[in-house]
Amino acid sequence: MKVILLKDVKGLGNVHDVVEVKDGYAKNYLFKNKLAVANTPLAQSALKQDLDVLASQEAAKLADANVLKSKLDKITLEFKLKINLGNVFGSISHKMIIDELWEKYQIKLDKFMIGVHNEKTYGLGKHTLIINIYKQINAKLTINVKGDECV
Repeated sequence: MKVILLKDVKGLGNVHDVVEVKDGYAKNYLFKNKLAVANTPLAQSALKQDLDVLASQEAAKLADANVLKSKLDKITLEFKLKINLGNVFGSISHKMIIDELWEKYQIKLDKFMIGVHNEKTYGLGKHTLIINIYKQINAKLTINVKGDECV
């Protein structure tokens, strides 16, 4: 019997997959637990509509991600750290970067969007961060940390 999966089923398939299973397994487990429906013309029509909606949502997310990427690629954030007798006090954290982006540009980032290969804190100098926006879309955000001599 062919069924359309409504949820991911380990060892069988993912949501929206059409799979062949034994009748007893379909009736006694998949249908009973609302994991699948029979592959009928009505169900195929509903599946096609669901996939069309998902495709349009995916296209919208990709478009939004590309717009955000183009904004982030153009931004250079400026930070200042206190310096006394050549010693630097403090560093710039991811939270400070996220807060600065929100304050100046109203761009909201999640701390998990900042790539794992980036450092956790940044000292003096120019740094480029990789921001994971969506799937394979990554932006390069530049931060410039300058010293501010204190007396």
